[in-house]
Amino acid sequence: MNNNLTTRTPEGLKKILAVLDQQDMPYQLRRFDKPAHHAHQAAELVHCTLGAVVKSLVFKGSVDSKFLLVLVSGKNRVDLEWISRWVGDQVNLASPEDVYVLTGYEVGAVPPFGVEGNYSTIIDADLMDFEYVWAAAGYQNIMIKIAPTDLKQLSRGRVVKIN
Repeated sequence: MNNNLTTRTPEGLKKILAVLDQQDMPYQLRRFDKPAHHAHQAAELVHCTLGAVVKSLVFKGSVDSKFLLVLVSGKNRVDLEWISRWVGDQVNLASPEDVYVLTGYEVGAVPPFGVEGNYSTIIDADLMDFEYVWAAAGYQNIMIKIAPTDLKQLSRGRVVKIN
């Protein structure tokens, strides 16, 4: 693990840091030698429970160019039929190529806030049970630790019971 973020800060991380600094939010960043491709790997890296890991999932609707960012607890899965009913449109998980085009971030690096574009955010209510949660910070090898209430404020997301 390498916590030195001063050497060649990735552009995606710079955007996230700018949002955090602008809102004066407390946070902790951790950089790792290898990326976490799955929530259980992220939980192992930061030594937290699986539920405290935020999965930032991108869904595309069939009606317009707007996308949906769903922030899900690492222990939960998203039911496509439920999400489609909730938004009132048939949605599908975005392909890795679409995730990059829509958000400007690669799969595994999509942050839970600070993403540009036309989208809405849903936050899994189970994330609100933790003192802190861990999420991608705009780069596959960097994670951010943040309070769920701050996550809600920064993402402007709506908290809903997903499971």
